[in-house]
Amino acid sequence: MKTNRHINKVAVVGSGIMGSRIACHFANIGVEVLLLDIVPFDLTEEQLKDKKVRNSIVNDSLKSTIKSKPSPIYSKDFVSRITTGN
Repeated sequence: MKTNRHINKVAVVGSGIMGSRIACHFANIGVEVLLLDIVPFDLTEEQLKDKKVRNSIVNDSLKSTIKSKPSPIYSKDFVSRITTGN
């Protein structure tokens, strides 16, 4: 007998045009998303310790995607389902 699985969490590697939109679509259907991308190059040791600086690529990409028209996110409340990192 086949059983259905319910996916609660996903990780999306790459926050470019496709990755950010895929993350938004998963968030739209109630799935928690971890959106990952690379750390910016040429950072100092101090900058590497700053999570905001390390996540700048993925955060900027997600912000840009949310602002795009038409927005791939149905409700701004759903953005809270997306966690960024690297």
